[in-house]
Amino acid sequence: MITYKIIHHIPGRIRIEVPAIKHLSMSGLLQMSKQLSTIAIPEGIKDIRPNPLSGSVVITYKPEKINIIEYLKDIVSSAEMQKLMGGQD
Repeated sequence: MITYKIIHHIPGRIRIEVPAIKHLSMSGLLQMSKQLSTIAIPEGIKDIRPNPLSGSVVITYKPEKINIIEYLKDIVSSAEMQKLMGGQD
């Protein structure tokens, strides 16, 4: 499973640390972004912004539309994400 840590969370915005993306090159980030575009994003997610320098991802969402904690649990354990990340942490 992909490891992550919630760094900051207020309703509508969550920042998580994802060590697997830390220090990705621009080409690596672009390739990952392209692959991620094939995964369906549920209604309620407004924006997902990765930052490979800090190894974090900021997700903005509509709290009345999605349980973000359950979504994170589902997405990090999904077969699609495991394949995308190559089983790395």
